[in-house]
Amino acid sequence: MMPIEIQVRDAGGRTLARFRLADEGEYQIGREQAKVEIPLVDGSVSRRHAAVRLSGGRLFVTDSGSTNGTRLGETALGKHWYEWLAGVPLVCGIFTLVYEPGDFAEEAPAVETDDERTAPVPRAGTADPVPWLESEFPGRLFARDVVPVAEIVASGKLAGETDFLAVGGGIGSFVWVDHLRVWGVPQDRIRVIGVTGSCYEKWKEYCENSQIPGRERIRSNSISTPDNLWGFPGYALRETWREVKGGDIRGFRHILKVFGEPTLAETYTPRADDVYAALDREEARIGWRQMLTFGRAIALRKTDDGRYVLAYKIPADQAEDGDRDRYFLARVVQLATGYPTTRYLDDLQSFKRQNRGSNRVVNAYEEHEGIYRALAERGGTVVVRGRGIVASRVLQRLHETRQRNKQIGVLHLMRGPVEAGATFDLARRAVGYDVEMQPFNWPKACWGGEYRRLLEAAAPEKRVELLSAWGGTTTAERADWMAILSAGKREGWYRIYFGEVKKMRLKNDKVVTEIVAKGPFSETLDLVADYVIDCTGLIADVTSSPFLKDLLARYNPPRNKATGSGPDQRLAGIAVTNQFEIAALRNGAGRVYAAGVVTQNGPYAAVDSFLGLQYAALRSTDHLAAARAPGLRRMGPLRSFVQWLKWTAGAKP
Repeated sequence: MMPIEIQVRDAGGRTLARFRLADEGEYQIGREQAKVEIPLVDGSVSRRHAAVRLSGGRLFVTDSGSTNGTRLGETALGKHWYEWLAGVPLVCGIFTLVYEPGDFAEEAPAVETDDERTAPVPRAGTADPVPWLESEFPGRLFARDVVPVAEIVASGKLAGETDFLAVGGGIGSFVWVDHLRVWGVPQDRIRVIGVTGSCYEKWKEYCENSQIPGRERIRSNSISTPDNLWGFPGYALRETWREVKGGDIRGFRHILKVFGEPTLAETYTPRADDVYAALDREEARIGWRQMLTFGRAIALRKTDDGRYVLAYKIPADQAEDGDRDRYFLARVVQLATGYPTTRYLDDLQSFKRQNRGSNRVVNAYEEHEGIYRALAERGGTVVVRGRGIVASRVLQRLHETRQRNKQIGVLHLMRGPVEAGATFDLARRAVGYDVEMQPFNWPKACWGGEYRRLLEAAAPEKRVELLSAWGGTTTAERADWMAILSAGKREGWYRIYFGEVKKMRLKNDKVVTEIVAKGPFSETLDLVADYVIDCTGLIADVTSSPFLKDLLARYNPPRNKATGSGPDQRLAGIAVTNQFEIAALRNGAGRVYAAGVVTQNGPYAAVDSFLGLQYAALRSTDHLAAARAPGLRRMGPLRSFVQWLKWTAGAKP
């Protein structure tokens, strides 16, 4: 086989560098020059952006969890391996990578799939996930529902065994592990598989990118404290104590807000830095880092002894012999893998494909600080798409930037006006500036009151009805945000438009957003701006996660009913019991639980909130304790009080 030469080109097609792949194996792509084989040094490229594998005379490529994504032809890559055909461009940030045909030697052998038929070759410009090859990890070992433990051991890739395995490594995994530790499970009987060192690292990235820096207050639920399963003292009391202790009696306003919200006072939410610091403290107390193994989950299977085996890959810099493939065995597994990816609407994807390297159009959850710097220096017009919590914070940041340069205008694009808020029984949401208002993203009774009990008791069809009535895009009613919009309309720098986007194009270094306006004439309008910031959120579709997609394909567990329609559709998660167990994955005494968006449209409404993650952890831990799972002890009032005292003292559980 002849070496392969990959060319790196800029947006204008100019070749910037060439890399020769002489040996079979895996090659990393990213901006960390010292740690990757194909360095692409630009802020649009993640530290570990993608990977290329040369195997059997063919090239395969996968995204490595990059911030801005990787595209192969017209396909946005997930974490499966995709075949990279000659002539098809691979786009990583502002760079395009290509190789030409004729560099391979003899014809490549047929690829064997699970059903032993030749895998179809993707046509140019498209890519499909490559079924596991016999030589690909985990290969034929996972081409069945139940895997023999003896074969796992014989593979030489078994990294360890544990009683409890948390897959994800984010806040959802953390709160479950926190509960296990408080319930008495020793540190050495728990293992966490994740890609970040701290449980909140990805959430912090989302906060900062969506314009909630550490000094600002978070814009979502803070009813619970993920570092403290008792919820006392809460964030408000802690902040009050800190300020009063420092001599500022105004600190009492935080705790008074809690007693008056949301009717007599604006809803209290903590500063982001306070949340991070509290999680750091609890991570240290329970030994989080000692239980954490860095790795990317590939697939989960039942074993023939009533347990589960997770196939995962460790980072390249931790694989001394170059072999990144590992297995881990566990009796109980929890899945809290979070949102699979950032949502890019079709018209945004089309624009990015046609204007590779352009930073004029961004999603609010990706890094885009450069836009605010450019606006502060030169001024300009921005289209903000979407309504809700993220949009409200982006608008506030634009207002703050406008204090440095008054030559900034904002065009706020929404699909349609909101004349009246949704109703349920005798309640109706308030509306302001065509956005429905409420403290968080659900009525307050959903969090721990009568609506929660109603949803748990409801049949799947009834749950769809309830979630449709309670859900929707909302934001918190904040006086500062309302004042900004009021001033913007009065002063003329803020305008609202309603319509559906037909297409977006770049013209004379401006972004032209063509919309069909809502109204009696359905006229077509062009919104001309320097930048577009899309605030439509994150993708909740579990099939966008290759790990979950494989799990669904293999075991076909029931899905929850979907609600809504169009881009706002709440895509259904995996069906779980009221104890958050995926009953379809039971394996003898083995159990699989889930939390967060994986369970969307299930027995709890606010699944991706702090309280939703803690509630799932509480219900599943109680369920395990009742089943006398190894290491767990029943939690009575006295034991709970003793554990709370340990928490206050910072002592190990």
